[in-house]
Amino acid sequence: MEREGDYLRASVEFLDGDGELTIEVVTKKYTDIGDGTVVTGTSIFIDGEGNDTNEWGDLKELVRYKMTAGGGAGRWVLFRMLEPVWFDAVDAS
Repeated sequence: MEREGDYLRASVEFLDGDGELTIEVVTKKYTDIGDGTVVTGTSIFIDGEGNDTNEWGDLKELVRYKMTAGGGAGRWVLFRMLEPVWFDAVDAS
């Protein structure tokens, strides 16, 4: 997806399953080749029913989610990503 602000606030809802889910954000410029770079230092980890939210900054023009489900063989998760919230940094000067 195209970046719509300086920061992204993403939320995931874990609906069902017996595994765990990690959500990371990957970003790159339009002109970059390849998959992009994972934004380090921030992720969402959830392993049971409920919601979790986190924020990412320092994003380039293109942004995508990297979703990893795990916890062992035969594990599964049912989840939904909620609509992302984009916002700009505040300049106090």
